Amino acid sequence: MTRAGFRHAVDTPRPVGALVMVGAASASLAATGQLAPWAVAAQVASLGAAFLLRERPQAWQRSPALLNGGLLAIAAVTVALWLRGHAFIIALAHFATLTQGLQLLDARPRKSEFLLVALALFQLILASNLTDSVFFPALLVVFLLATVWTLLIHTLHAEALEAGDPLAASRVTTPGLLRTTLVASTLSVLLALAMFVVLPRMHSAVIRGGSLAPRMATSGFSDQVELGELGRIRTDTRAVLHVETLSGDEPVSGAGYWRGLAFDRFDGRRWSVQPARRRRIPGLVEWGIDVEPGGPAPDLVQRIVREPVTAGVLFSAGRPRTISGPLAHVERDANGGLSVSVQADERVSYTVSSHSAEPARSALVADRAAPPPRDPERYLQLPALSPWVGELAARIVEGAASDAERAARLEAHLRQNGRYSHTPPVIDPTEPRSPVEIFLERGSEGHCEYFASAMVVLGRSLGLPMRLVNGFAGGRTNRIGGFVTLSRADAHAWVELHFEEAGWVRYDPTPPDLRLIAGADGPLFHLREFASAVELWWFQRVVEFDRSTQGRALRSAWLAWRRWREPGARAPAEAAPRNTDPGRFVDGRVVVATALLLAVFLTLARLRGGRRRSPVPDWYAAALRLLARRGLVRAPSVPARTFARQVAVALPGPAAAAFAALTEAYLAERFGGRVAEAGPDALRSLRDSLGA
Repeated sequence: MTRAGFRHAVDTPRPVGALVMVGAASASLAATGQLAPWAVAAQVASLGAAFLLRERPQAWQRSPALLNGGLLAIAAVTVALWLRGHAFIIALAHFATLTQGLQLLDARPRKSEFLLVALALFQLILASNLTDSVFFPALLVVFLLATVWTLLIHTLHAEALEAGDPLAASRVTTPGLLRTTLVASTLSVLLALAMFVVLPRMHSAVIRGGSLAPRMATSGFSDQVELGELGRIRTDTRAVLHVETLSGDEPVSGAGYWRGLAFDRFDGRRWSVQPARRRRIPGLVEWGIDVEPGGPAPDLVQRIVREPVTAGVLFSAGRPRTISGPLAHVERDANGGLSVSVQADERVSYTVSSHSAEPARSALVADRAAPPPRDPERYLQLPALSPWVGELAARIVEGAASDAERAARLEAHLRQNGRYSHTPPVIDPTEPRSPVEIFLERGSEGHCEYFASAMVVLGRSLGLPMRLVNGFAGGRTNRIGGFVTLSRADAHAWVELHFEEAGWVRYDPTPPDLRLIAGADGPLFHLREFASAVELWWFQRVVEFDRSTQGRALRSAWLAWRRWREPGARAPAEAAPRNTDPGRFVDGRVVVATALLLAVFLTLARLRGGRRRSPVPDWYAAALRLLARRGLVRAPSVPARTFARQVAVALPGPAAAAFAALTEAYLAERFGGRVAEAGPDALRSLRDSLGA
């Protein structure tokens, strides 16, 4: 039989540390946003009930029938969630949370805290796969400290019961023991932090799917755009892009454009990319790939953090030239749109260089609008429309001397005569005409994709090669973090016209007065701004601190060390734009990590070199060796007093009395927290009695 079979069942209340441990694990899982509100409420209720009933458990908390019935109900709820279409990992998260609450309310005697700790650890593992929040490491540290204390208290109670002195555990649970536990656990955390920075690791994707949280709307960010859908996310202020300018001129606040996909085919109700196939861009994205070799030189370098977006679209300010980052293979469609479909449900970070400068309108007067040589009909295609649409276009541009002026007049007409609205008039689905015709006929009221579609239709009816582009426009500058944040409400659609010399040129026919979001201010806004800056810093400097960033950091540290050792030595010059190194703040981290490692090793060496008291006093160990020579061996599962009674049966009176006194001295020193001065004297008496 194993030692666990002899272990005494502890019937004392669980320590407060156990509640803290469960609370930290549950909070980490709740912070992912993947738990249903009722599950979070149930866990909070369980924690509250466990705390209030900790010293006076009720009869139902010891009923096997009720507790087992609750477990069966939880299993049924888990299966129901899975059958309703939620991802298996989300169903497991609910199972772990509800089972943890039930286990916390279980007040029956227990031989170990394994199940409680295992469930809490399982919650932490699930949370680590569902979130990269800055709050997760803090909760992990609290969990570690609380777990160590919970296991320590349970072990002390079990050992005291084994020794026949149940109150001994309470006597040794002192503030000094708590301080020692906290110091040892803190050293472990510091060592783990140092290893996190130094040890190489691979970039891994966050496991997602079937989330209970609302997903990014598909309108405008998939292979098709249906008129009217983009307006549905215009009132959603959740962030989608965080943009940090590394090199080049930062866009004026509220005036930047970040393009996603361009659409060439219009069937009267929806836009699509033709042909629909995408091709993979060769090369390792982690080290940088050329998106459009031979194009205009980039004038802007930005680091972009993109939240989960349907189809995995990658956004850039202008026409992208190079892209790098911890991404899977990047795909490009027929219109140059970039995406990484296998990471559509992930938050990703990448650095993109692009050509963002738009030619002056005056410089386009001498240029001529013409479709790209390859497949020119793609950008002139139109569905069947009423003849008056072409007549309207002709009236708008009447007298224009150049293609640039024609496009400018179409843009100005829609801006001046249109009305932007989040809720345009409802169109009868049985209406055979295109929504664009109705939009133009009823006074041009609608979302941005209505305005952009109308300009493309009017322009193509005049022979101008145009396409619709979607992405984000506007945004707010985070003054604390120095980056621009764009929300779902900044989703936008505009137009590109192709010129022979200038290439694709942007036009925006949407009236900007109602499209742009009004600025906010006040203490609450500044608090959200600070939280956003901290979250972004955490993701870029910690979550995305992968092997390539580690390599750059170690190289920077090596060069800094060389300059320090050899003042005259100079590092090789490197031509790079300002702030282009994602690890530009990592040198300090490497130094701090090295210092922490050194401190941990020195502390461990000092502890190892110092005098450490053995859990078994020398004089008691010597007594056990004396008795072993006479065939009396104490088994690991036999309590000390029980073994003393066995000795009293096998040995004469003086020897039994001496060993009994020695046993009481041993128990007093080990579990009572006081030095037993009578121990050595009792050992001498035992030796004299045995004639040793």
